[in-house]
Amino acid sequence: MDTVADMFSAMKNAIMRKKEYVDVPSSRLKERILDVLKKEGFIKDWEKLDSPKYKKGTQYTLRIHLKYLDPKKERSAITNLVKISTPGRRVYASAKRVPYVRRGLGIAIVSTDGGVLTDHEARKMGKGGEIIALVW
Repeated sequence: MDTVADMFSAMKNAIMRKKEYVDVPSSRLKERILDVLKKEGFIKDWEKLDSPKYKKGTQYTLRIHLKYLDPKKERSAITNLVKISTPGRRVYASAKRVPYVRRGLGIAIVSTDGGVLTDHEARKMGKGGEIIALVW
């Protein structure tokens, strides 16, 4: 039911298997989250696969290119992904209460009325919102 949590699980499993990329079904929220992860340096890149082979009806596939810190793929750029808000329990925070992750070494992904932002950007803009996930 929780497609974002499914994407995070697929990413963690691919990292454990030392894969170069992982394919997940698309959604706009996932695209915004991947934009944040790319901008913060947790993944190399992501792309839409539009060919009929990867398309199911109107939904297409997203290919996420994972980032590793060494050539043997022993250390990933993502140590952990933790989903905070779930369909059964939404977690919201005001601008003053947006969490710090690992004393600023990680990021919190926050869905605000200004879009999907990191905790740093949300604090700078003075916006609160739904805490989607923590990444470090």
